Amino acid sequence: MEHVRRSQLALSNFPYTKYSLDWTLDSLERIGGPCIEFYAAHPHFALADATPARITALAHKIRKHNLRVVDFCPENCSYPLNAASADPEVARRTIDEYVRGIQTSSELECPYCLFFPGIPLKDEDLDEVWDRSVAAFRYLADFAEPYGVTLLLESTKVTSSIIYSTEKQLEFMEAVGADNVDCMIDVTNCLGIHETLDEVYDRLTIDHVKHVHFKNAKGTPESFSVCTPGEGFMDLEGLVRRLDADGYDGYFGCEVFKPYYYEPEQAMIQFRDWFDALGPVMDW
Repeated sequence: MEHVRRSQLALSNFPYTKYSLDWTLDSLERIGGPCIEFYAAHPHFALADATPARITALAHKIRKHNLRVVDFCPENCSYPLNAASADPEVARRTIDEYVRGIQTSSELECPYCLFFPGIPLKDEDLDEVWDRSVAAFRYLADFAEPYGVTLLLESTKVTSSIIYSTEKQLEFMEAVGADNVDCMIDVTNCLGIHETLDEVYDRLTIDHVKHVHFKNAKGTPESFSVCTPGEGFMDLEGLVRRLDADGYDGYFGCEVFKPYYYEPEQAMIQFRDWFDALGPVMDW
């Protein structure tokens, strides 16, 4: 590759939730880091429990392991969190947690924070859900601006988000109208929105791909299980080559969970080795 650098690899704690934070950070440091994507969830760090002291302690512990967080991903895909909820208590609770996520990102000196914009109920008016979510994200973007944090949006299946296509992803970003709200690609989510990797990239363009979640899929586009990039039927190398040709300077994360809960280190090693085999520019 001509432009993509080895330092753009971002390991992650996503599959490590059966292990303590200390064991996880030891593992990620041992594998090589130094960049990581941090999944904020129990038992490592849950935003519901995030006090200023705990946030400071987390940042100290990560730095002590010679790691640097480049994307902060709180668990925010299910109840009791929904930024677009018609229930004011649920919406307030969600926004409060997202605010703590932005503050944590800043303390970690992390440029990006990934939040889901909201999940509609089956019988709700989608326009009303959309308007509530846009209003919430305008507030969050305004709050995040002085912290230097950019909020990232991803597309996923219609049962999980009001952003269920790349077109909706761009439309939401434009509706919020803030410079610190932008987009990313989650490669297996492309299967859920029935768009190919090339179609998603063509629509977002290099201008709006700030981060990529890399993993692959076994099975068929209609019925698949997630696996590390070294396996599966998706052409991940093709996407990396396109990003490289366009001078992509963001990061490559690996969001995998099961079946790697009891062998998370091996999953991250497989991801690292797959990335290295592509021939990134060795910049250290």
